[in-house]
Amino acid sequence: MKEFSEQRLSGRAALVTGSGSGIGRAISLRYAREGANIIVNDINLEGANETAKMIKELGRKAMVIKADVSKSAEVEAMVEKAYKDWGRIDILVNNAGISGIPYLIIEEPEPEWDRVMNTNLKGTWLCSKFVALRMLKQEKKFGPLRGKIINTASIAGKTAFSHIGAYSASKFGVIGLTQVFAKELAPDITVNAICPGFHVTGIYLNSEEVIRESMKQFKSPEILVGRIGKAEDVAPLATFLASNDSDYMTGQAINIDGGVEFH
Repeated sequence: MKEFSEQRLSGRAALVTGSGSGIGRAISLRYAREGANIIVNDINLEGANETAKMIKELGRKAMVIKADVSKSAEVEAMVEKAYKDWGRIDILVNNAGISGIPYLIIEEPEPEWDRVMNTNLKGTWLCSKFVALRMLKQEKKFGPLRGKIINTASIAGKTAFSHIGAYSASKFGVIGLTQVFAKELAPDITVNAICPGFHVTGIYLNSEEVIRESMKQFKSPEILVGRIGKAEDVAPLATFLASNDSDYMTGQAINIDGGVEFH
């Protein structure tokens, strides 16, 4: 069956961090099918180039920028290049993130805590900060807003998960940061978060078996829709939040998890 597309993002420029694989790639490809041109960011250049190739095969433009979102200078340089080459960023998707190594929280080594926080929370702050500073100055080209920011949080940012305490705390932080940015950037920029559940991505070694074992360890509720998620399940929600259909929404954190988390 042909994927439905309304070209809701026609002509827009989207920066998607961590888009060399998984959810970031799925969002990028869906955005391209909806008419957007994509700035592909990842620390894995091979994966980023593969995503860019797939975007170009869909007839859209793609620019690859390698940058570590936890490093201020690299993020600032990435945003500078994007604006220099394309003139604007209409959509920022803060998707880059890591799960970290599982530990009981009282046994978590400080360097591992810092690594997870720096990528997931600090990285979201840095990318949002440097993009928003420019977004606020760009013309309103596609409606009443100057741009949109979409953060990838997690259902582990709604209810704590044991053994991945740093990850869970970082995603609680992403939801809080989403609300702060939503308040401070209104009414020119909307900021919302997506909270995926258990999806077959690199975090789970692209394995349903690993996910099922993880769910047992986390003592997670069942997935009500009866199947483990795919990266592509997240992309339609990300598209809605990037489009004019969601112009009256900001500061929200929306679950996309097959019914695992209800709040």
